[in-house]
Amino acid sequence: MKRLVQDLSAFMKCRAYVAVVGVIAACSYGFAVTHPSIGMDDTAIALYFEDGVAPYVGRWCLFVINKLFHVNLAGFAPWMTELLSVLIFMLSVTLWCVLWRRLCEPEAVLPIWQYAFAAGIFLSCPLISEVFVFYLHNGICTGYGVTALALLCLLESFSADSGKRKQLKSLLLSAVLLTVAIGFYESFVLVYIMGGVMAFFLLRRLYGREGKKSVYSVNMLLWLRNGFFAVLGSILMRTILLFVAKLMYDPHALEKYDVLYRHLFGDNFRVAGELSMNLKRFYVMYYVNAVVYLPITVLVLSLGAIVLYALWQTFRRKDIVLCVCGIALVVLPVLMSILEGMPTHYRSSQYVPLLGGYAVLLLLIELESPRMRRWLKGICFFLLSILIYNQCADMNKWFYVDYMKYRDMAMVMDRVAYDLEAEYDVTKPVVLTGGYRVPYEIAKDAYCSFSSEQYRWIGLLTNPIDPQLKEKYYAENGRGYVFAQAPVVSPLQWGLTAFDGTCWQLMEFWKMHGHCFDYVTDSEVVEEAKRIAAETNMPGYPGKGYIREEENYIIINLESK
Repeated sequence: MKRLVQDLSAFMKCRAYVAVVGVIAACSYGFAVTHPSIGMDDTAIALYFEDGVAPYVGRWCLFVINKLFHVNLAGFAPWMTELLSVLIFMLSVTLWCVLWRRLCEPEAVLPIWQYAFAAGIFLSCPLISEVFVFYLHNGICTGYGVTALALLCLLESFSADSGKRKQLKSLLLSAVLLTVAIGFYESFVLVYIMGGVMAFFLLRRLYGREGKKSVYSVNMLLWLRNGFFAVLGSILMRTILLFVAKLMYDPHALEKYDVLYRHLFGDNFRVAGELSMNLKRFYVMYYVNAVVYLPITVLVLSLGAIVLYALWQTFRRKDIVLCVCGIALVVLPVLMSILEGMPTHYRSSQYVPLLGGYAVLLLLIELESPRMRRWLKGICFFLLSILIYNQCADMNKWFYVDYMKYRDMAMVMDRVAYDLEAEYDVTKPVVLTGGYRVPYEIAKDAYCSFSSEQYRWIGLLTNPIDPQLKEKYYAENGRGYVFAQAPVVSPLQWGLTAFDGTCWQLMEFWKMHGHCFDYVTDSEVVEEAKRIAAETNMPGYPGKGYIREEENYIIINLESK
């Protein structure tokens, strides 16, 4: 602990590092902090953290924190929530820099200010916007930091200066911290595994030289053993903790909600052809979309650079382990997707920002080589600055889209409330139906036009594998190929049936905007209303007749083109 405090202090005392990381954080998240929006999960905060849905699905940490310390996690707190998250995220990224710096000592230690470039790439990755728009951001800001601490403890379990007892304690603490990390978001098990591979890669790169004494063990089998026991121990502890957490509430009361326990390992593709299709989808999402989506572009470039670096070091040092580690960083996300039983959602791809930061770290290490020309170093730092700027700009673009989605949703719901109160008997309960889509004008940046050069390249990359593969990503409105996920999903569409098949989440949204209506809770009546809307070809919002008053309830059709 003392050493950790000293390492963190070294970063905090470096004004250049603090200033650069602070500016990057402000540029990346300033709009989100100052322009709060109400979206998915914001209307269901109490359901997660009071009623117990969060631990019910496997994410227990924030639920327990709220119960023990009463920090008002179950209340909507715009600005404060985002600001605190960004500050925690900055600390978490710095912990990763501490880990990397400790691995590089003493031969390849960089000046602290240079770590700001690796931290900046990590912090500003636009893919984070896919999850940051959710309430409490699914705990990723804290989860990154706890995972870094878990890896620091894993590293100490290999220390040549520690006794067996201390090494065992470090390994156990690593498993405990990993348990906490996946209690925020289960995707951190992959971050931990990939972080361990990165650490081993660095160790082999910097310390695994013949004739050099290593501070930490570089025995590959030892790393595999300790890493395996840490992950296995965390899974067992997670199972026990979730059992205990469920004793704090009535789990049977939550069975009526359509929520699923987030397994670390999903189904094994029981449907014929499902595995093949999911691998194809993974290829599209995490490779082909590099043509149109900046964070995936950076991911592909990072993976390519890491693999080439590994191959170069393999031939240079005649150590095949380096090549294995480099390739493992490419293969592990694919394997995790297979275990999950589906292509990993962008909001669950926490390894993507980490890989970008790691690739930059390797570049910075090479730039410090005595053979490196000063002018080449200057060009590299300039290009990194340009990349960070583009990532910040892209991040703000997606936060702006989310804010405009919220404003559009608020406008629609206010208009519906006005029409209801002006012309209908609002003592009757309402049924909302239809499928509202985010207007193209708001989410157009998430579309790739069929006539664009980028779309032609997408076809060239997918047609040899499956000519119909790209069609699975066509927009429902026919306006183009969709490459982002969160920007095109409307909370209005989600709120129609969220959790229990009724529109109660939209009722909560109405309440947050000063409107209160009763709603139909009987699923049979809801289905009857949907059938009436379909059979009568009921117009969608805002067409004339989009509200229909029946004898016992009112139907509101939010279908949009």
